[in-house]
Amino acid sequence: MKALSCLATAALAVVSLAPDVLADGRKPGSALFFPVHRSGGAWFTVLNVSNTATDPATPTSFGGGTNAHFEYVNVQPNPNAAINPLDKFMPVGCTIFDRVEYLTPADQISVLTTCHNAFGGSGQEGYVVVSAEDPGRPMGGSWSHNFLIGSEIVMSAGGVTYMINAIAVGTFHLPTVPINASPLPGHLQFDDVFYNKLPDYLMSDFIGVANSQLALINLTGGPNIENTVFFEVYNDNELPLSATLRFRCWFDCPLSSVSPLFTEANLANFPNDPQELDIDCDGAGDLETGWFRIRSTGTWYPGGQQHSADGVILGSITAGHGSVRGGHLLWESEAQQDNGTFRLP
Repeated sequence: MKALSCLATAALAVVSLAPDVLADGRKPGSALFFPVHRSGGAWFTVLNVSNTATDPATPTSFGGGTNAHFEYVNVQPNPNAAINPLDKFMPVGCTIFDRVEYLTPADQISVLTTCHNAFGGSGQEGYVVVSAEDPGRPMGGSWSHNFLIGSEIVMSAGGVTYMINAIAVGTFHLPTVPINASPLPGHLQFDDVFYNKLPDYLMSDFIGVANSQLALINLTGGPNIENTVFFEVYNDNELPLSATLRFRCWFDCPLSSVSPLFTEANLANFPNDPQELDIDCDGAGDLETGWFRIRSTGTWYPGGQQHSADGVILGSITAGHGSVRGGHLLWESEAQQDNGTFRLP
């Protein structure tokens, strides 16, 4: 009986620990990805970064303090996009401006990117990476500090357009352990050795009439590598559709620019669920909806030679039609891959 009692106690302990061990959801990290920034001109972006570590500093340590290394990826649009619409997915360059802010324990910083990003005044767009770094080491001294959280507000001249969380990526290391991929300072590697791996594919739902925008970041090979992505799309009646797209570095474009199949007019041509999204409660569907899965099918050098058989992407849905304003992060697959990188040129 005593042995059974011990076994029962052990089993109860496992059950009581399971919710904490298995809990999932958005967690603080050592690096934050902000999928979009629009700086200057008629657009404004506010980035919020918080250090949730609360251990006080001591005479011999920074406590929960950390440097936050902001890296603004500013994209130079392709001038041929007016002639060839696909060129909007192939910017002619991605340059990085960076600066470091020190965050004390429990500190928070909010910046207007037009002021914080040196190239913002004349109007820039792209994405932002914020990584935790050791205050006692030179720039590029990344370390494990799974306490960063963040969000962004993107505003147009007409007011607030959308607000979304940052994508947080953690590490398996103990706090303050150096994690930069030496000898490459400023090189962030997502392979479960340095930072955690990134998802293998992304997912989202959509409403055709909303004409939401999709922002995607290529995180395999650097700013000049082209990533081919496959869209596996299902309408509201589980009808499979598909599209492909090749892009470089980053884009933020309407889904209708990615493929016409995302438009209300196109989706109306396919067999539909007759009761899907009934907005006037008359028992008949009024608007077309669906969902999609995005996965990379390979990355390529500009000359056409294959770089890798699979690439890593991150992204979000941003503001759509003028009367439909909102944004959200894309859902991430449980499956992961280990060739995600972010690095200075």
